[in-house]
Amino acid sequence: MKLRIFCIIASITMIVGLAPTAVHAAPAVADDISGRGGLTPGELVTYEQQVPVNIVFVGYDQSVIDQTQFMGMLPATYSPVVRYPLFYGPSGRDMGLKYDFNYNVVFTDSKFNDRFFRYLKNIGQAGNPTLFQQDYNAEVNNVLDVTGPVLYIDGPSVENYLSAHLYGKQTRGYTIVLINWYGRPDFKFHVYTKTNQPDPDTGYNFGALRASRKMIAWGGGNSRTWFYDLSAGPEAWTNNWNVDDADVDGDGIPDYRNPPIWEYTAGGYRPAVALTGDLAMITRYVGIDLLFTTSPLYDPMVTAPGLKGRKVLNINMLEDDPASLGTDWINMQFVKKQLSGFEPYYKWVTSLIDNNPIDANAQNAFRIWADVLSADDCWNPYGTTFAELFCFFDANRNTYIPTYRAKDHVEGLYAFNTTPDNMGDESGLLGYTDDNWVDGTQSYVFAFDTDYYRSLGYGFSTTVVHESGHYLGMSHPHDGYDSEQALDFGVVGESYFTWTGDESDTIMHYIDLSDQFSHFDQDNMYRWEMAGYLNWSNALVASILADPGAKTVKGYVMDAQNAAKTAISAFNHWDFLSAAMNAQNAYMSLATAAKKLGLPTPSVQPAVVNPSLKAPHEGDPIRFPNN
Repeated sequence: MKLRIFCIIASITMIVGLAPTAVHAAPAVADDISGRGGLTPGELVTYEQQVPVNIVFVGYDQSVIDQTQFMGMLPATYSPVVRYPLFYGPSGRDMGLKYDFNYNVVFTDSKFNDRFFRYLKNIGQAGNPTLFQQDYNAEVNNVLDVTGPVLYIDGPSVENYLSAHLYGKQTRGYTIVLINWYGRPDFKFHVYTKTNQPDPDTGYNFGALRASRKMIAWGGGNSRTWFYDLSAGPEAWTNNWNVDDADVDGDGIPDYRNPPIWEYTAGGYRPAVALTGDLAMITRYVGIDLLFTTSPLYDPMVTAPGLKGRKVLNINMLEDDPASLGTDWINMQFVKKQLSGFEPYYKWVTSLIDNNPIDANAQNAFRIWADVLSADDCWNPYGTTFAELFCFFDANRNTYIPTYRAKDHVEGLYAFNTTPDNMGDESGLLGYTDDNWVDGTQSYVFAFDTDYYRSLGYGFSTTVVHESGHYLGMSHPHDGYDSEQALDFGVVGESYFTWTGDESDTIMHYIDLSDQFSHFDQDNMYRWEMAGYLNWSNALVASILADPGAKTVKGYVMDAQNAAKTAISAFNHWDFLSAAMNAQNAYMSLATAAKKLGLPTPSVQPAVVNPSLKAPHEGDPIRFPNN
């Protein structure tokens, strides 16, 4: 992954744009909602939730896990934050959520273990050791050799089995399953696979064809379960096959990674006593921080449309390769289906404009950005050419993005169908969601494809959905935030092991095995938007009740009150989609009332703070291009 750090001249903090207002007028209306749950006029509410987390050890002897140490390493609470403004200094908008964890630790008995490992053996398909298992065998310091036949086991099937046989009837809470098959007489070397979703544009099946996509973990498809198996692999994705080198990504920093289970031994890669801590870190930083209760990269409420507004994805295809057409390598029906399925409470509009050929001004900006052309331009105040695409398309927004309805929220996405040479210094970059280089809010999305990329399996569609996921707020499942430690972390150095989070059923990963948003993604987005809309509603209803004309919109206020109560009830019952939909309905009822009274509605707005702070700008690259 490329990490770029730049100095920015100004930065801002994100606040709710409508301040809480004391209720002085229309007491009859205020009395109708006072103390009845639902709306809380003029208050910023933190919606708290008890979150059960089952931690299930399968195949582990209790004697090898120090439960006191394990539990002492887990967080008691999690309060999500908007991550990106933190890089500029401010804390961002208070998201109004707090999770309190209730842990339940279980060691499965021999009867369950016998059934489970027999199941793995029965569904596994025998094959040769993977490329990376062979690489492990070639290491100088490995404690044993992986021998064939190796079992290739369908990961989603194992997720479904564990979900059904452990807590199949449980509708609230999350389950992390820590598996160890090694040491049993029926042990087989094995890896997990997912092979049912080839790329929608190229048809390339990463799960079937790439050794780098053979995994040790999976989850989040049809359940709130995620499993992690140190007796599987070794694998490529976390580079845990490498037991010779401390630094595996070449950045000069030792990379912390969890080796296969048999390496936790005297003379192995890690001492046996380290196993407890490693599994606790996986549980905390991957299971909880990155999957179950994660923080958004960007503020989801920035993309909220206004009253009767829509979410619009406007794509400009910029044809920079005369030998091919980018429009042949994007499936707009697929793109719309994934986004509207993720946020079904919005009306979605998608549009594709083909700029064939790319116009001279956009081409010039692209060449500067890629360092193919050395020239001064709008990037100069930012100190890096990587700002060129943002500043050019921001200055020329009206040239490329048509006029939509005033209340629509429009995401501008620029897709470059180009060549490897024209990618210049950015060769290997698939896309990125840029902020506005001033305040940490999302600005534009950029995607790149070439004939070479397509030979590796990559079309535009999954990149467009992935980057649009960032634009809506989603982080990767391999980088995130630990709220108790106020720690933003990614896959470098001491947290390199968090690459494991990619082994989950989400298009936000880099592993190219899924084309939809995971169950975990949905839970998190719906909770973020529920709290966002309810707190906007709390601010707005205070202004409405303080207005002399409040009685004339009483019906809208009562509709909002009822919708808010339903949202909170759904939240408490873990029906997060219903919670988000009803919270949005509450806000829209109040927005209608505010319009009738001539009152402003809330938004996420800036306030200038300390200058010259630093923020990272990351692109999403191809990983393991040549396996």
